Amino acid sequence: MESTSLPLLTAPHDALRNGLVTLKDGAAAGHPVEQIQNMGQVTGEKARLEMLRNVYGSGLPARMQLDRQILDRAGRLPGLPSSKLGLESLTGALEDFGFESYLSLPSDSEVTPPDLHSQMEQRLGMAPNTKPMARGLQM
Repeated sequence: MESTSLPLLTAPHDALRNGLVTLKDGAAAGHPVEQIQNMGQVTGEKARLEMLRNVYGSGLPARMQLDRQILDRAGRLPGLPSSKLGLESLTGALEDFGFESYLSLPSDSEVTPPDLHSQMEQRLGMAPNTKPMARGLQM
């Protein structure tokens, strides 16, 4: 299991735009069952790719990984929800119905999200003390 430690504050926090911050908020560890489920998904995917590599050769798993990377890169402007429907259909996540399907929907949130203008400033490196993000890495 992961140890609970305080994260480091690497850049100044813009309290006027993002609100007050405490480092204690980022130190909470996940539940052990959640960590086991996440590791089970990763090992299951690796075993599936290894099985496909043994049966069909290395070309099919490589193509599947390329498709996954292409569909994962697609997104909308920051602040706007992106469903990534293509990636969910490729991975089979459309068939899963978990807590995240009906709990903690953005429309039910009490916290207002940051405005689109400030998020684009941060992405392009125009906000004070921020570096521009690499294109296509996070959306």
